[in-house]
Formats: sequence, structure tokens, C-alpha cells
Amino acid sequence: MKWRLAGTGAVLALALVFLFLNRSQLPLAWAASRRANPALLAAAAGVSLLYLANYGAMYRAAYRAVGLDIPFFAAFRSANSAHFLNMTVVNSGGMAGMAVFLREARERGHGRGLVVSAYLLVALLGHFVFAFVLAAALAVAASDGNVGRIELFATAVFIVYTVFSTALLIAAARSRNAVRWLHRRPAAVRDWLSMRLGRSVDARTASTEAADELYDALRMMLRRPAAMVRPAIHALLSEVAGVSALWFCLRAFGIDASIEEPLVAYSMGVLFGIVGFLPAGIGFAEAGLSVALSSFGLSGVDIALTVVTYRIFEVWVPYVAGAVSLHASFRRPLAADAG
Repeated sequence: MKWRLAGTGAVLALALVFLFLNRSQLPLAWAASRRANPALLAAAAGVSLLYLANYGAMYRAAYRAVGLDIPFFAAFRSANSAHFLNMTVVNSGGMAGMAVFLREARERGHGRGLVVSAYLLVALLGHFVFAFVLAAALAVAASDGNVGRIELFATAVFIVYTVFSTALLIAAARSRNAVRWLHRRPAAVRDWLSMRLGRSVDARTASTEAADELYDALRMMLRRPAAMVRPAIHALLSEVAGVSALWFCLRAFGIDASIEEPLVAYSMGVLFGIVGFLPAGIGFAEAGLSVALSSFGLSGVDIALTVVTYRIFEVWVPYVAGAVSLHASFRRPLAADAG
């Protein structure tokens, strides 16, 4: 917690320094913001709301893929509650939100294994779909020579993670023990590095529950690929919504953007956010967006206005919706959703 607070404080301090050093441009930024097209900003806000609805539909489709059903509003509330927790609890690896769905499972009498499989299916499909979008963005950027060292470094980190995910699929096709072995590798590498640095390593229990749940989800993907089509489509729609919202923000500030600028910038923003260690990728995602947009020759004022506005729609709207959903999920009886 202290490191997260220190990191957040550092980002805020850097933001203040940035504002001070660029104080001469603040009047220009204010004037530019007043000229923003309200209709296009409203369109970006509408896309953000559609993203929230699609997020709930994606989890409902994942439930159906594993043979369960859940009303849309319940899926919407749980999905956005989980998103809120995942943005808040940085070191959870996206697993903090599973607590919401496990509570839902207990109330509805759903099997834990199936619910966990549905949750992991969303995480895995989202990762592979983004990998596809990232590959398209890099291909577009490379065709214009807009890939720099920073983008290549962040992409290399993501490729390592993608290779690990692919290895998990291959391991799942072989045996449960192969997934267990691979699942233990990150912790084993971390322990090895700690010992090399002279730090103590905490003893861990030999529980295989998480690896077995992951194995079951992966096996379901391999056994029933057709059932993955609908949640995969929703995962792709989430990426489309992100690119579209950024495109509307660019156009709202008078930037004549094609699909290339928002596609590359969105991909770099998400990529830097994944690599970052602060909640919702704060600081890192903005850096990725700014670096990508600057490669297209946009001015600092245009970049700042676009990034700040877009991040409101991308982060803060889902964050508030998730907080409200989480509050509602613990106040409203789940039985009211039945039927």
C-alpha cells in the first residue's frame, strides 16, 4: 500500500510540475477546450456507456458458454463491480473482481468451478483479443515508421506475457500437471531473484487450486471453441469502443484523425497501463497515449486535451459505475434479480 501511495503521489507531483512548466500554454488549452464540439464529446460519452453495457453482456455470454445463465442486469452489476475492484486492487492480477462473482454464485446456487471458468474465460479472451488489436496497431504504425523504442520495449513486455498465455493453452492440451508446473513458474522466478538479491523468501503452501481452476477454463476453451465465439465478439466490441471513444475525442478538438491515430494510441495506452503498477494504469496509460499521439505530429495542447478527456470516459466513468454497482450488489437482495 505504501508503495502504491508513493507512486500515486509521484504521478500527481509530476502532473503539477508538467502544469507549471507548461503554464504559458494553459490559456491556449482553455480556449481550445471551449471550442470542443459538444456533439462529438456526447458521442464519446455514449460509447463509454455502451462499453459498460457490453461489459455486462460479455460476462453473461461467458456464463452461457459454461452452461449457466444469469439475468443481464445481474451480470451488468457484477461485471462492473468486478471492474471497480480490479482497478482498485493493483496486485490482484485481475482476480480481485472474482469475489463478486463467487458471492453471486453462492446466492444463486451455481457451482464455484463453472463460475470461476466463466470469469477466467473473459480474462483470457480479452487478453487474446487485445493481442490481435495490438498486432494490427503495430502493423499500421510500422507502415508509417511511427514505432519508437518506448513502444517496442512495452510491446516486448506484452509479448512475453502473451507467450506465457500461449504456453498455458499448450500445457492445457497436454495435462493438468503441465498447467500446475507452468502456473508456478512466475513465483519460482520471483523467489530465485529474491534469493539472488539476498532477500528472504516466504514459505508457501503447495495449493494447486488456482492452477486447477485455470486448467478447467482452458480445457473448456479447447473442447468447446464454438461456445467462445459470442464472448470473444463482446471482447472485440470492448476494444472497438475504446478506439471509437478516442476517435470522437480527437475529432471533438478539431483534429482530423483517421482510424490510424486512435487505433495506435489506444493500443499504446492500454499496453502502458498493463505494464504500469498504479491503479487503472494511471500515469502509464497517459504516457503511452501521449507518446503515440506525438508521433503523429500533434501539438502538446491537443494531446493534453485529448488524453485528459478520453481518460475521463475510459477510467472515471467505469470507475464511478463500478463503485455504484458494488454498493448496490451488497444492498439489493440478489433474489430480486431472479426470473
